Amino acid sequence: MHWTSSGDKSSSRQYGFREQTGAVEAISGALNIVQSAKAERKQVLAISLDIRAAFDNAWWPALFHRLRQIGCPKNIYGLISNYVRDRKVIFDHAGIRVCRNMTKGCIQGSVCGPVLWNTILDELLETQLPTGCHIQAYADDVLLIVSAERVEQLETLATDALKSVVEWGRSVKLDFGPAKTQMIAFTPGSKAARVVMDGQLLKFSSEIKLLGVILDQKLHFGRHVRYVLGKAMKIFDKLCIYTRPTWGAHPENVRTIYQRVIQPIITYAAGIWGHAVKKKCIQKSLLSVQRGFAIKAIRGFRTISTTAAIALAQFTPLDLAIHEVHVVEQTKLTGKTAYLPHDVDLEKPTPVAELLHPANRVSMKILDTQDKQDPENTTGPPICCIFTDGSKQEDGSVGAAFVSYVPENINTRMKNTTKKYKLHNSCSVFQAELFAILKACQWATSHDTQHTHLYTHIYTDSQSSAHAIQNRSNTHPIVTQIHKIIHTHRNTHTIDMSWTRAHVGTEGNEAADAAANGAARLHKTPDYTCFPMSFVKQRVRAESLEAWQERYEGSEQGRHTKLLLPKLSDIKELHKHIDRSFHLTQILTGHGYHKSYLHRFKILPDDLCPCDDSSPQTIDHLLQSCDIFAGSRYEHEALCRHYGVQPYTIQDLLKKKEAIESFDNFCKTIINNLKKINTN
Repeated sequence: MHWTSSGDKSSSRQYGFREQTGAVEAISGALNIVQSAKAERKQVLAISLDIRAAFDNAWWPALFHRLRQIGCPKNIYGLISNYVRDRKVIFDHAGIRVCRNMTKGCIQGSVCGPVLWNTILDELLETQLPTGCHIQAYADDVLLIVSAERVEQLETLATDALKSVVEWGRSVKLDFGPAKTQMIAFTPGSKAARVVMDGQLLKFSSEIKLLGVILDQKLHFGRHVRYVLGKAMKIFDKLCIYTRPTWGAHPENVRTIYQRVIQPIITYAAGIWGHAVKKKCIQKSLLSVQRGFAIKAIRGFRTISTTAAIALAQFTPLDLAIHEVHVVEQTKLTGKTAYLPHDVDLEKPTPVAELLHPANRVSMKILDTQDKQDPENTTGPPICCIFTDGSKQEDGSVGAAFVSYVPENINTRMKNTTKKYKLHNSCSVFQAELFAILKACQWATSHDTQHTHLYTHIYTDSQSSAHAIQNRSNTHPIVTQIHKIIHTHRNTHTIDMSWTRAHVGTEGNEAADAAANGAARLHKTPDYTCFPMSFVKQRVRAESLEAWQERYEGSEQGRHTKLLLPKLSDIKELHKHIDRSFHLTQILTGHGYHKSYLHRFKILPDDLCPCDDSSPQTIDHLLQSCDIFAGSRYEHEALCRHYGVQPYTIQDLLKKKEAIESFDNFCKTIINNLKKINTN
């Protein structure tokens, strides 16, 4: 895998089975070509090609032909040759055994099977096609995009390109089936093109499915939204069988199903189509589907408003959740973000081809020890002790530093060297910690100590940094630089690392901490300016929460809920102490068994409470003045007086765990008895 990823041995047009690429990159790359052609006023179409039983028919002679073609080393060639040799298929039936030698197929479930498939298909992706033709693949899903000035040229180019594809397939015993091949026109004129594949005229489709995303002719993605919502509703219909307000799946299980299954289905590849949620009609459809899951998650009545249900379920409105994914995936694609100046880039992982060869990768043992904490008490060979630290201040400024103790000779005191570095304010503490270790390694390997055998011991108080460095195949750009330094100087400098506890009085660690805090306050050009993906996720998440809060406060719906819980943060705090339940949802929404609600929907002839036959039986009446529940009310109010909190103000009740639990028990008592009281 390492060898095929280096140089030009693998095609950049294969997005499947490769690290650091995925479906979003594949779709984005294809759509960029389509949109560029449309911007140049060209006719453009796309053809999704189907390979019959692709992996089962991967022909081994074609694999070895390709390996020889790209100059595969003898040892790897021999390894793969031995891997496929003497494989047999044995079929036993009715006392008869049939045995056949295998000559094709990427072994199902194997580690190297995907690499072998990519090696075969790369030959097609590197085939010289006519100008205006682009071919790419995701595993065995092959896409051909053709553009031309005129429809006549488009026909010729597409037909010639398909002829080359089919001929290549036959040469390696892979069959491209016209029956399952889909073609879509992205410009009105291109619909007139007559494209022939293997003697059959291809028909245009109004839409095609590419890696799970429905592409329509105008790239509006409305059809894709309906498609994913349809998938979600099929699951919802099944969920309704097992969930009712008073019984069924636990509310937390419903929330888990929504957050781990439904939302990922809907937001899949939102980096491509997420801009479509700006349309009001799409927002309405999204919230309609989300409302159903939210009501199930809070065990509420179906009459509860969308705003109240989604807020109490602690769901982010789907259009905002899709926007979050869209921003994050677009940042990954472009390496830029609107939150920062254009000259600040995303910290991207090191390409696999640039990692050390697997045989040379560094396996470091990070010790969790308090030994060698005092540089002056060090015995044995001369040791350079370096303490590193990173810091992020409340104002967002970030700094990194290290303090080194280098012996001038074995018998004299060590001198103190401090280095400070400024990082961009978007950087994280994790980056700062790693950057300090990197600079310590660079300093240790370049410092002239006048000692032939100098051992360097680096101490860090960041466990996350230590674990990252321990991962020999980590692709974090700072970690890979550290690995290369340690490997390069493996024979000349021995670098060891230890994790040390922070703020326990260790002199070197305290000095590094103070230096890092000072580095964050430096007024200078940052030494490191790449922002982490976490920065964008935090910013877009904060924006979504703010927009959701504004929408919650400004909505005409859910007035009763907003009166009790005016802030979304109040709901979050409430459910830290109290689980969602049927009785609590009735109290918080005003939709329940009380007579005011039942009379509103013409279920009961009046809304008067049996306690005095004159007061409307509302939630407030039941909680604060109904004589039927006077005993339970007295106990609750007495406990609240003891703790000095308001008995019916949830924000105040949340100050004491006992008080909010008492309120929940009081609500449960009311709801459990209410149906019987009203029936009598």
